[in-house]
Amino acid sequence: MDESYPFVQRGMDAGAKGDQHLLSGRRGSGSAAVLTAAFLWFAAAAPVADAVPPPAAPDPLVAISVPTVDQAASFWQMVIEQQLIIRVPARRSPINNFAAERSTPRRDIELPVVWKEKKAPKCVAMRNIMGMQAVQRDSIDLITRQKQRLRAQLNRGCRALDFYAGFYMQGSKDGKLCEDRDQIHARTGAKCEIDKFRLMVPVHEDD
Repeated sequence: MDESYPFVQRGMDAGAKGDQHLLSGRRGSGSAAVLTAAFLWFAAAAPVADAVPPPAAPDPLVAISVPTVDQAASFWQMVIEQQLIIRVPARRSPINNFAAERSTPRRDIELPVVWKEKKAPKCVAMRNIMGMQAVQRDSIDLITRQKQRLRAQLNRGCRALDFYAGFYMQGSKDGKLCEDRDQIHARTGAKCEIDKFRLMVPVHEDD
């Protein structure tokens, strides 16, 4: 036999042992991979108690529209419609006392009063107007709290008879009814501007 046979036999034995170690290493690495995959699968399937919840969605933005010119105009119109309306009642007078008895004895009638016109202020406080009388065709007399009588001359085309039931006036900023500025309104829909105020002073005929 060749003398090199023992060395060949040793090499073959070493190669066999190396193959066995390689196979055992491959088997060990395969088992470790299977265990790692199983661990990862169980970890993914298990609920995470300490997990941070996802952030909540932000609140939707609310659009705020700027009021238009038309909206502002309607607002101011509403304010104007809410202004104070003052009603002035009418008192009976020969021009609007349709139910007056004509058979009244002469002795029961008081002495007639003649009214003389004098200069009057251009404005009168609305709160001082207590009533009115239609005594002429184109003017009405305003009765004040101070027992004064102011004759309001109406503008052209207006009739005092339209105001037989009284009139309405819209409250002004200064609270006054002024000539050549303010209007009075009747229930019939008529509206007239006051041209002039005159202070009426009573004078008896026997004076």
